[in-house]
Amino acid sequence: MKKYSYTLVIEGLNFDRLFKNLDANGIVLYNFRRHSYKKCEFSLSLKDYVKANRLNFFKEYKVSKHKTYNFGWFLSTFIRNIGLYAGIIASIVIGVLIGNITLKIDVLGNNKIDDVEIIESLNLIGVSTNKVNTVSNEEIEQYIKTEFEEVSLVSVVKKGTNLIVNIKEKELIVDNFSPICADTNMLINKINVVQGVAKVCVGDIVKKGDVLVEPITMLSSGKLVQLQPIATIEATGWISGVADFDEEEKVYVPTGNKQVISYYDVFNSKIFFKTNNVKFEKYEKKVYNEYVFENMFLPIKLNREIYTEIEEKVVSKNFEDYKESLVEKSKVLAYSKLPKGVNVDNEITKISKVNNKYYVTTYLQINIKIEG
Repeated sequence: MKKYSYTLVIEGLNFDRLFKNLDANGIVLYNFRRHSYKKCEFSLSLKDYVKANRLNFFKEYKVSKHKTYNFGWFLSTFIRNIGLYAGIIASIVIGVLIGNITLKIDVLGNNKIDDVEIIESLNLIGVSTNKVNTVSNEEIEQYIKTEFEEVSLVSVVKKGTNLIVNIKEKELIVDNFSPICADTNMLINKINVVQGVAKVCVGDIVKKGDVLVEPITMLSSGKLVQLQPIATIEATGWISGVADFDEEEKVYVPTGNKQVISYYDVFNSKIFFKTNNVKFEKYEKKVYNEYVFENMFLPIKLNREIYTEIEEKVVSKNFEDYKESLVEKSKVLAYSKLPKGVNVDNEITKISKVNNKYYVTTYLQINIKIEG
């Protein structure tokens, strides 16, 4: 391994005195070569080179310096810049971690399926916000198609910290007859099909809009024909009501700045009126008027238009302060969907949070009988 950092070419006279000074101060020379009586070449370490310069040993000579990049140089350079290298490595690691964190999940293209239902379902396989998700896009797509029968196509794309789920729901096209479908989410307890083809069995859990009995039958020839489905279905169903709550709300508050425009009105004609533009971008307007003289001969009325400047502010709200009213609201919404004459067997309220939004959901368990 090389022990020197610099190679010097010295030109001048009286090299013996130079070499004695270097030797007396413990400066070691390597690879010494003498080209002529007034020119020589040798190598020395960075430490010895600095020491010789400090003692002015080379001031009487013409010196050409060549830097040698050895292991010591690289090591010293690395030590001097270790903070920079550590910062670069830390930035790369943080960038990779942040790029893999999912901060928001967007669901697009859904009409029948609620966003919350899809997002809560993804949580079950470890796909959620504010964490690094290791589930691939292909696995998410396959899971959604398996979990939600209403979905015919699904595409999952990761853009920055956003996970975008694009779905296309199935469209049921029937020429003349409509199938018997679930009015709400339910558990099938009993099914008796007189006419049509049953798509569910006892014990199946179906979702609102799922086809229970298709309007078709198969003839002895093997041909499928459409007809009116007839069946009696008994099930346990669930009706839900959802109340949402944002932790942040935009409000408009007065800034204290006002502008007043006044004029007189006589016989519905404006006098002493000067057109002024309102100088505020956002404002509230109030109009006041009063009679200066109120009689049939001189009805003079003073009008004042007061413009108060307002500005938009974001106000943070505490969910706990609104929790009880939100629970009550979700119950009212759920019971408003309850069919007449149907009794509620059980009532459950659940609270979930997606991004900065809370969802309070009340589920009503009911007995359902479908005849068609």
